[in-house]
Amino acid sequence: MGYVVRMPKLGLEMEEGVLLDWAVEEGDSVDVDDVVAEIESEKTSAEVESREGGVLRRTFLDEGDAVAPGTPMGIIADPDADISDLVAEAEADLDDAAPTSDSSEEDAAAARSAESSTESDTAAASAGSAGGKATPRARKRAEELGVDLGTVEGSGPEGAITADDVEAAESGPEEVKASPRAKQRAEEFGVDLAGVSGSGPGGAVTADDVEAAAESASEPTADAGGGATRTLAEERAFGGMRRSIANRLGESYRNAVHVTEHREPDAAALRAAADAADEALEADVSMPDVLLVALSAALDDHPAFNATFEEETHRLYEEHNVCVAVDIDEGLVTPVVPDVGAKSLSEIAETRREITRRTLDGDYTMDDLRGGTFTVTNLGVLGVESFDPIINPPQIAILGVNAVSERVTMADGTPESRRVLPLDLSFDHRVVDGADAARFLRSLVGHIEDPWPLLPEAVTPTDDATDRPPRLATATTSEGMAGTVRAPDLDHGYGANDGAPSPVDLFLSSLSACLSLSVRYQADIRDVDVGSIEVTADGEPATGSVERIDVTVAIDAPEAADETLDRVVELGERSCHVAELLREDLPMELTWERA
Repeated sequence: MGYVVRMPKLGLEMEEGVLLDWAVEEGDSVDVDDVVAEIESEKTSAEVESREGGVLRRTFLDEGDAVAPGTPMGIIADPDADISDLVAEAEADLDDAAPTSDSSEEDAAAARSAESSTESDTAAASAGSAGGKATPRARKRAEELGVDLGTVEGSGPEGAITADDVEAAESGPEEVKASPRAKQRAEEFGVDLAGVSGSGPGGAVTADDVEAAAESASEPTADAGGGATRTLAEERAFGGMRRSIANRLGESYRNAVHVTEHREPDAAALRAAADAADEALEADVSMPDVLLVALSAALDDHPAFNATFEEETHRLYEEHNVCVAVDIDEGLVTPVVPDVGAKSLSEIAETRREITRRTLDGDYTMDDLRGGTFTVTNLGVLGVESFDPIINPPQIAILGVNAVSERVTMADGTPESRRVLPLDLSFDHRVVDGADAARFLRSLVGHIEDPWPLLPEAVTPTDDATDRPPRLATATTSEGMAGTVRAPDLDHGYGANDGAPSPVDLFLSSLSACLSLSVRYQADIRDVDVGSIEVTADGEPATGSVERIDVTVAIDAPEAADETLDRVVELGERSCHVAELLREDLPMELTWERA
């Protein structure tokens, strides 16, 4: 018994898989369901498990090889079984495999083959050993033409040598493969295409390659007369997922006519509604969940935005399948919260948290990423106040959510402070107009500032839902080193008063309180089970000017991994508004007036 291990297809849209790692080596024994390899597609990663017990008798791919689904990866069979038929089957598939992109048949075969070969192919294998990876057809042509593969530079995936490379080496240099756009840019920049390394299909030079070469040529380098120097610290090759993200967003930015509009709705009612729902419902509800409800209502009002644009066709959908951007190590992915408009607030909260948790843990599937009609991306948790989000193709719009911020407005001639939620809507101007986007945002802002009609009957408006006191504190010194500080729900002495906190104590208290809330918020959105959070801020020395602040965060979270808590605390510090006051570049303007 035995079988050919093949690159699995992780979804209908998968075009290519990358072998990240062999979990076992050739000759190692495996049992049924043992992991034999780890792979990555354009959108996700997965483990390849053995469907039979036996020995990994042969491998055809090296780590880093990119191949199409169905391509042979190796052979698992009994240790004494005759695998010649399986080897012949696999090598025939490797030699005849279809290209994974616009490259030639030989290019694709290069990515699907390795230096391993049958015992009967020893001569061909030795012919290719000096030149690294080469397709079986390239080895055969090298034998026929008497070309030393060690002198041939491969143009196939991962630098593999193709039959075209062998024939080119035998006949001499040929014209550089380049796209028409690349040739045009090379002429504009005066770049010699022969000196440009191509990143396109089959090693073809692209316009981006030409622009990168032109930029590199214009940068200062060290010479005998001095000048700037650059020491390479690290090179990071794009993996399948990162490459897919780059290609899709690059395509979106080049093709869609991006326009971004900005609004700043009052956030008081949204926050109050989230608090009220969290208390009234048997679900862990937060502001992003109520925002999804408001967004769904706006999409009902303006269905043209719940859509895709492909093949010159604007397709509008009934379901509000909202993609929620999640930041993982490999990049930003957008799992879908399906049919938001048909879900209750509790169901939305539960679904969003579950899909976010599975995505952060790497347990999401291709099905989780499919079928989106609109995208929300939130950089507010990182303290971002405004940005221009890039449309997630083939969708036509994306909503960027920023950090809740303070704004001072005039009311009856009196300055008032209010909390706002800045929003940035990017849309494809080919499909909808600026006025359409303005009306969509107006509708969304209306639902955000009055979300109560959208919520279950069990959630009732709180008395202070729309009339919260401003975050405004006033300190007054009467005489000597003593005084009082007044703020909402606060009226205490400070300074020389017996038992009263000093001004530094008040600041450290604010820092501790803000950090504890920020850390808990970051834990909540990642579904990290956290009990108490105790933040201690210690200012040194005990008297005089503060020279150092030591902050200790004690978290009761026995089930959470260290790296998870480290990330939660890091993001909590970034999003703490009081901690931002410690920045050296924060200006302070001091004025005075007579009382």
